[in-house]
Amino acid sequence: MSHFKTLVFACLSLAILTLADVAHGQSRSGGGFTARAQAREASRWTLQEWLAQRDRNRMMDLWLSMNSPSPFEFMIGVSHLSTTYDTVPATTESNNVSLAGELHAYAQFVGLTVEHENNTKAGVSDLTGMLNIRLLGDSLQNSSLTVHGGQLVRKTSAEELKHLFAQASLQMYFTKYFGIDASYRAIQSAHSDTQNADITGALTRAGLFIDFKSVRIFGAWYQDITTTKDTPTGSKTDSRRIGIQSGLKIYY
Repeated sequence: MSHFKTLVFACLSLAILTLADVAHGQSRSGGGFTARAQAREASRWTLQEWLAQRDRNRMMDLWLSMNSPSPFEFMIGVSHLSTTYDTVPATTESNNVSLAGELHAYAQFVGLTVEHENNTKAGVSDLTGMLNIRLLGDSLQNSSLTVHGGQLVRKTSAEELKHLFAQASLQMYFTKYFGIDASYRAIQSAHSDTQNADITGALTRAGLFIDFKSVRIFGAWYQDITTTKDTPTGSKTDSRRIGIQSGLKIYY
């Protein structure tokens, strides 16, 4: 029994000396226990901090939504067209004027357009609807390349013809307020029962514009060619409409 008591006493003494030596070493090293506790406290994740961070993120999202540009764009335009008609091979000419309006609505790079032109003297009314996909550029008032597809409904006193078409448009700014725009439209064939002919066409347009903030003044040269192919004989007649288009556009 005396030997057992001696062994227990020796173990306790060794443990006390070891703890004392460790404490002495920690005090000399600058309080390692305290430093580690402070590090754990600094990296500690709490529910209160998560809620505060969530509120900050909500405020940032609100600020961005209020200050980011809208993805939606709109444009309305009116124009006057002064036209010379020329029929080949008959070589007959006539002068005419018409009024036109257009409305564009975009959501980022995809848009819809409605155009209407009324030529009361010639008895022709055109209604156009098309889908636009902007390949280059980020807005209606920026340099851009756009492709279009749609339908042209042309009404005359004799009949109504519906043409599908494809179009490409280019707009280029030379300065922040001045630039050019151009477009080409290939109009697909539609059959005319009254003329017993297939009718196709092409519209080419090129012009200049000046922007005053959200208002644009423009002028353009255009050529609208309508080809009539007689079904029984296969003979073709081209009716060319060449003129100047000028007008005003407003952007929203």
